[in-house]
Amino acid sequence: MSLPRQAAPRDTRWWVIGAMIAVSLLLAILGIRAELDGASFWQALSSPDPHNLREILVRDSMLPRIAMTLLCGGALALAGTLAQQVLRNPLAEPMTLGVFPGAYLALIVADLWGPSWLVAGRPVIALAGGLLAMLAVFALSARQRMAPLAVVLSGMIVNLYCGAISLALSMAHFELLRGLMIWGGGALDQTGWHESRMLGLAVLGCAIVTVLLRRPLGVFDAGDSTVRSLGVGLHRTRVVALLVAVVLTAAVVSTVGVIGFVGLAAPTLARLAGARRLGQRLVWAPLLGAALLWLTDELVRVVSSAELFSAHLLPTGTVTSLIGVPLLLFLLPRLRAQPDLHAAGIAAPAPARLARRLPLALLALVVVLALSFGVTRTVDGWRIGDLEQIRAIMFWRLPHTVAAAAAGVLLAIGGTLIQRITANPMASPDLLGVSSGGMLGLVVALFMGVTPGPGMLFLSCLVGVVLTLAVLMWLGSRVAFAPERLLLIGVAISALLQAVVSAMMSSGDSRVGLLLNFIVGSTYYVQAPIAYAAAVIALLGLVCAPLMSRWIETLGLGAGVAGGLGIPVGRARLLILLLAAVLTAASTLLVGPLSFVGLIAPHIARFSGARRPASQILVAAMIGALLMTFAEWLGRQLVFPEEVASGLVATLIGGPYLIALMLRKTATST
Repeated sequence: MSLPRQAAPRDTRWWVIGAMIAVSLLLAILGIRAELDGASFWQALSSPDPHNLREILVRDSMLPRIAMTLLCGGALALAGTLAQQVLRNPLAEPMTLGVFPGAYLALIVADLWGPSWLVAGRPVIALAGGLLAMLAVFALSARQRMAPLAVVLSGMIVNLYCGAISLALSMAHFELLRGLMIWGGGALDQTGWHESRMLGLAVLGCAIVTVLLRRPLGVFDAGDSTVRSLGVGLHRTRVVALLVAVVLTAAVVSTVGVIGFVGLAAPTLARLAGARRLGQRLVWAPLLGAALLWLTDELVRVVSSAELFSAHLLPTGTVTSLIGVPLLLFLLPRLRAQPDLHAAGIAAPAPARLARRLPLALLALVVVLALSFGVTRTVDGWRIGDLEQIRAIMFWRLPHTVAAAAAGVLLAIGGTLIQRITANPMASPDLLGVSSGGMLGLVVALFMGVTPGPGMLFLSCLVGVVLTLAVLMWLGSRVAFAPERLLLIGVAISALLQAVVSAMMSSGDSRVGLLLNFIVGSTYYVQAPIAYAAAVIALLGLVCAPLMSRWIETLGLGAGVAGGLGIPVGRARLLILLLAAVLTAASTLLVGPLSFVGLIAPHIARFSGARRPASQILVAAMIGALLMTFAEWLGRQLVFPEEVASGLVATLIGGPYLIALMLRKTATST
């Protein structure tokens, strides 16, 4: 009776791989037959006619692309299998560990300031960027002993931050980096066999090292203590295996760009198909990865040939990310539970007297406003304007400053509400993906032909925010609203936005420029009516949110306690979330989906002594306005005479704070 049970998984694996290969092969044959008949195909392989463009296309483009697809899929699947094994983390893979965005950022930096380096050593540059990103992930999660959720959460934070820096550089040098941005989405187009041969050699070398490591790697299934007792060099084996994974990833990135989540999907499919032992996964995962990426690429080619994308440049890597994010959300509830963030605690200073700190916050806000209007950079250097000059520029600068300040207030109130209602001190509209959901709604509206008026844009953004909150609450209920898991859901939604934006950019559509302005959070194009409307919404939020303070404070104790105290839990939670949704939608239109102000402002308010909901909301709103106004002023000065979007500046300022917060949290949990 045991033999059939053992044979069934193996049969499943064969059926899965065979089905994907059969469909891919059929699509590939149809594509080749569209160019050549059978006799011409064999002639193109043996001795192509140099004057026949179709034969050259098949031999030097279509066939090398298939080879590259198989190599990339196998390499990424092997990298994901190694990372998952040594970290004992089913969510570990090059994308979730931050290796992909780190390598891509390194290539962008080299392209801008050392283009000759790319010619001489593109793989080395990608390898260095990937290693630095992985080291950052390990530094963030080391004190939690690299617990699975801690590693993946740290990797996704590094992913988002590297992505923000890459986006800032791309916007500052858009025309120069446009080709790299499209290529970086994972474009597998080939013009010969050279790249495939070089990648094949790298994959072969890494495969040989993996075979040599197979026995010590297999012992990792028993746990660290067992590995040490058996005399296996735990750290040495782990470092070598991770280095092999990074080398494989860097080789793929430097050759074809970013191809996300294949390293997650292939090992998962291998396990679901019955590959339980490491030796089985090391064989079946690369085969499944190669077949999966080949099938995806053939489907992308069919879609592109159908002229659904005007530029015919839909990157395969973008499509794999669109597939991988739902898979990540599917796997999340199956992870072993970890201690809650609020259980571990985030170190906070002793409560301070709010009355003593509040004047300092007001003074800082006045100073920032004075900077915004009175201190500026000109072609002659820095200059402090007099009263007459300030009046002259007030008409032009006031809407931008009002928009930035209103966005700060909106984000701060929204962040405070979400942190309170989820009892999660690291929650915010940015990190929970709520802002990204609003931007996804905006993307759908723009590309469905909606007239980009302020009212329709706000409505589409609001629909996206509400739907995202609904999905977040539904998925959160499946993981008992564990804070770290909610954060991981949020960063996965943000990764989905990055994939959608990459697909839209590759489409060549004229609306991409407008979309990018929304994403980076530029207040440059904000007109006075929109700025003042946002200010009105912010003021309404300042009025409505404190009125809910009793609900907010009680719900933070848990639904059972709140219900026992007579709070209508369902209605209260719905109204608070709807208010947070409206505030988030308005702020997303002004400064984009990512700024971290919704995380930072409530923390600073609480550290300043504002412990009760009403006082925390008011102080956080003041701090949010201060941060965004300063970011708007700084964005005008950094690369004068050009402007850096205030949303991006706030992201670059808030990223280090978030990383420091995670390090502080891990320190207090040990």
